[in-house]
Amino acid sequence: MSVLQKFLKRKSPSDDDDYLNELPLDEHDLVNPFEPGVTDRKGVSDEASYLLTTNDNASGHSKIVDPELVAAEQKESRIKSLISGIRLPTPGASYNLLAFQAGSFGLRGVLIRNARHGALLGPAAESNNVDFTRAIAEVVEQLKQHHKRLPKQAILVTPSVISSIVELPVSPLRPRSDDEMRELIRWELEGTLTQQNKHWLIGSMLVERGYLTASQRDELVEELQIRQSQGGQDGLLRFGDLAVQLNYITHEQLEECFVLQGKLIAVDDDLAYGWQAEEPQFTQGLSDEALLSKDDDGDSAHKWLVSGMSKSVRRRWVGAFNLNGIKLQAFYPAVGSSFAMLTQRCNDPQQALLEIHQEQLAFITGGPSAVNEIRVEERQYGEVRQDEIQRLLGVLPADLHKLYVNFQGKEKDEILFALSNSTALDVETLNFEGLDIPKPEHLYNEALLGLAGAAEHFLNHVAKARLSWIPARDAEVSFLKTLLSPKVLKISAAVAIALLMAGFLGWMHWNMWQHQERLVQLNERFETDSKLKQQFAGIVSEQGLLKQKILEATDEVALNAELLILLGKDLPRDKSLINILLKSLILVTPEGVSIQSIAQSEGLLMIAALAHRDTQGQEFVSALNKVMVPLEYQVFSSDVSQNEESGESDYAPYQVNITLRQKVSAYEVEDKK
Repeated sequence: MSVLQKFLKRKSPSDDDDYLNELPLDEHDLVNPFEPGVTDRKGVSDEASYLLTTNDNASGHSKIVDPELVAAEQKESRIKSLISGIRLPTPGASYNLLAFQAGSFGLRGVLIRNARHGALLGPAAESNNVDFTRAIAEVVEQLKQHHKRLPKQAILVTPSVISSIVELPVSPLRPRSDDEMRELIRWELEGTLTQQNKHWLIGSMLVERGYLTASQRDELVEELQIRQSQGGQDGLLRFGDLAVQLNYITHEQLEECFVLQGKLIAVDDDLAYGWQAEEPQFTQGLSDEALLSKDDDGDSAHKWLVSGMSKSVRRRWVGAFNLNGIKLQAFYPAVGSSFAMLTQRCNDPQQALLEIHQEQLAFITGGPSAVNEIRVEERQYGEVRQDEIQRLLGVLPADLHKLYVNFQGKEKDEILFALSNSTALDVETLNFEGLDIPKPEHLYNEALLGLAGAAEHFLNHVAKARLSWIPARDAEVSFLKTLLSPKVLKISAAVAIALLMAGFLGWMHWNMWQHQERLVQLNERFETDSKLKQQFAGIVSEQGLLKQKILEATDEVALNAELLILLGKDLPRDKSLINILLKSLILVTPEGVSIQSIAQSEGLLMIAALAHRDTQGQEFVSALNKVMVPLEYQVFSSDVSQNEESGESDYAPYQVNITLRQKVSAYEVEDKK
């Protein structure tokens, strides 16, 4: 189901609808114009109802959003594009292309099959709806009655595309960039595109849509001129208002044409262009002129077949096709498209075609591989006159032998006869031979010649230079080409220099910060090392003192070791000597003397005793001195005195204190000296 069908089936703004996902709009901001009872009028009512409204939060007012223009901005993903290009086999004839033609009449479409020797036309359909999207949908629905599975790519032939032959200082062997070509073509086509807006006159549109006949239009023009000459309020009437006033048309029909006119008239200066150069034919190598123009084309001029159209009109058509699920590939001009069909009828080196349109006459000449000249002249009101055609043809090429005329299905035998007499050429009508396809009854086969010619060109059955087409979308510049463009290179160079400078400054700051951090670390390390050095010096000093103390301790240990040796020798003797000493004290202690204590200190024996009389104490001292001689002890000092603390009643009132020491040998005395 196409996006348009989903949109048309909406019942209320709250219903789920995939179409809402296709547009950047809020669901509650959409207006459903297709509910029953909203509008029953045609033309402007349908057009106005098809618009979507959104709320502008900043200003508080609603604004109109055209879904065709929104849909034109949608980009199909590459994967989806590849999948959509895969065609499953279907029974019966398989068609490769949808060819559409637009005009004041509305829109018609034809199924195209790409055969080996040319493009074959299939069923045709037509719609007079002024809304592009609805018109496409109606044509598609009619074509589906003949073939259910339709192609997804299409081309469009429209009077909105202007084609012309211009001379540019650009050799086909050395083409310029797209931007340069567009600028050169813009200067050549600017005036022509402005004149094209006159094609969409209300009178012409009313005639082409069948609301007026050509004679009725002429009558209205005469009446309008009379009223304008008389002046007054009636002299301010416009053509459409006069037609409504005289009941030639209804107000709804006039509004319908106004809506279509508003869509087709180009009001912007932004244009899309296409161009084709004559295919070079080299039979004997490059000529001197071609070689010169290849090296330097500044002083040379070459004919180019160029075309142009308003980008806003292109966007509207692309969006309308997108809403119907069809990918529009190219736009072709209505003037000159049937010239591509001459290759099936004529192989002459010089070919010519006269096209008779509703508002203009066109004369195209060229060869099998290119178009040499395109002349276009506006038609006067009324029937086609011989003098108009003669003025357009002017001087004919000398090698021209046959002239073809495309009457768009309304053949005039008297014109053919008059042309044959005035030009002395073989004049024939360009038409289809034996074409029998399903189509609307009022549609002539010859009205499809432009569609067939554009299809032949699009499917590469005729030389590229026979038509100039405009792509439906601007070619996307490759990422590499964008990067290599001078502007991007300059910006990239500036950005690179700025980044390098910023990087260098950043590196300098980082390097400085690193050195500062290193300096802080070195200062801390220096302070730490200084403290350690001071501590080491103190440790060394302490170590010297400790070493001295160790030496002294070592000497002391050595002396102690010697003393221990000596003590080890004397200890057994001292133990036995104590026992003998005690026994000797017991033996020599006289009656009346009692020993109180015996103490040893620093090699001396101190004996304390009590005596009844001092004589007893003296006797004890003398006897003890004698007894100690064998033991190598002698009395060092003795004292016998009355004890002051004792009273008269004490049993031993005298205190006897005796100090003994070892005898000193003469050797020891000498050694001490």
